[in-house]
Amino acid sequence: MAVGQSPPQLQITPANGYVTLSWYNGSPFLYSLQTTTNVSAPTTWTRMPFFFYSGIGNSYAATASPQQYFRLAQLTPVFQFAIFYNLNLEIAPGAVMTIIGPVFSNGGIWAGSSVLNFNSTVTAVGIVATNASDPFATNYTGSGSPVFNIQPVSGAGALDLPGLGMNNDPAVIRSLLNLPPPGTDPYSSTGQMYFINQTDLIVSNSPSGVISAYFQDSNNVTPLVRIPYDSQVVLLTTETNYTTDYQTNVTFFPKPPPPHYVTNIVTVTATNITTTGTTNYVYSFATNTTFYDYREGKTVQAIQLDVGALNTWLGGAGYTYNTQLYYDTGHYIDSVYVYNNAPSSSTSLPSVRMADGAVLPIQGLTVVTPDPLYVFGNYNASGQSLNNGTNVVNTVPAALMGDSITALSTNWNDSYTASTALSARTPGATTINAAVIAGIVPTFGANYSGGAENFIRLQENWSSSVPLTYNGSFVVMFPSQYATNHWLPTGAYYTAPKRNYAFDSNFTDPGKLPPLTPFVENFISP
Repeated sequence: MAVGQSPPQLQITPANGYVTLSWYNGSPFLYSLQTTTNVSAPTTWTRMPFFFYSGIGNSYAATASPQQYFRLAQLTPVFQFAIFYNLNLEIAPGAVMTIIGPVFSNGGIWAGSSVLNFNSTVTAVGIVATNASDPFATNYTGSGSPVFNIQPVSGAGALDLPGLGMNNDPAVIRSLLNLPPPGTDPYSSTGQMYFINQTDLIVSNSPSGVISAYFQDSNNVTPLVRIPYDSQVVLLTTETNYTTDYQTNVTFFPKPPPPHYVTNIVTVTATNITTTGTTNYVYSFATNTTFYDYREGKTVQAIQLDVGALNTWLGGAGYTYNTQLYYDTGHYIDSVYVYNNAPSSSTSLPSVRMADGAVLPIQGLTVVTPDPLYVFGNYNASGQSLNNGTNVVNTVPAALMGDSITALSTNWNDSYTASTALSARTPGATTINAAVIAGIVPTFGANYSGGAENFIRLQENWSSSVPLTYNGSFVVMFPSQYATNHWLPTGAYYTAPKRNYAFDSNFTDPGKLPPLTPFVENFISP
């Protein structure tokens, strides 16, 4: 469904000095109408200021000079791919894995596992290689060729993000997760390319850890307002003054036999005991936390977003914001941008962690951060959707976007330290149901990227008897910028789980796509 290399034929109908542009729309895709006055190379196509679901474009005045040319580009939700890479895609699982859903790479693809099965289209701008040796690595080999139910395609046209033209530079795409350059109008077409300016809530902290949260509604007179704290923590401080009495050569009566004389008794009396309470006002849904990352070899300084507490806030202290956004935009709060200002060092890694996320807001939730992203426990998984393969009956549209993605199981313990052995980090069965955009550490020389099979990073002693269930869409647009230690084979800091990974078929329905789903568009010449 998501290959989308052939948009429908564009019809141009002249009438009364105008031309009407139309096409047959037999799919749920958006289309971008583009125009130029010159089709001789080099040609620059300009996108018209609208996207269309319907098959009828606007009418334009017919002019003799200059000539005007039009073309139609199809926009495809990036989460309609089971796997989408803007880099070279490598995949060579050691255990049986079936990929159900389209696979696309703006680079090349190496599929080097004989236990790998592709049930849908496999398309690459570069080559699709199935030889035993990884062509993108030095001395890394797989187990053999996979099974393709549809013949793979090499040399396809690239799929690009709208607004970036034909620029697939991973660094440019990565910058869209960052804060925009100073002076950028957040609600201009340029400003809206940055995720922070599209989200409904913004959470950040100071270098000292003080958290602030903001509500964003671009349709309001004041589009950005600070959210008051909704909770408090009382810190008790006790101060005590002491007096000391010395008594020397004191004996008891009746006098006990020697050597039980009691001498040099010291009596300490506490006086003036005072207790002082200091109230810290905080957010119930956002706190600071720390834990250790064994792949990076650093202590993670994380802003933790508690989804359960966020649900409570949306129906309580945040109800006014939630309803205001609905009246202004037609949707409730369904996206959060988190920025961590904690200092980074050789031993400290500022990050974001999702917790208590088994039940998401009913309207869905997309979380975006430029920092490494961790998921603690089950996420968007309850009832029949928990540890139950591809059953996503109880899920809502969800996406996670960050520098990297790491799963911490339901048994994870923040008390683990750098010296906690892998054998002592026993995971519990865990389910994550969400589309993911995250970076990888690309293959370099003999350092294999880990492949799509290790796109979700792990920290625990998983095994073939402990399942990690995942339903969603893997999207790699850029190399990781912060979580940059390369992948090491199983046993170094993790062991592999029983991977129950699947494409979430809900994403083939435009009405069930996660909030803020990016689109890619094809540029077929001309």
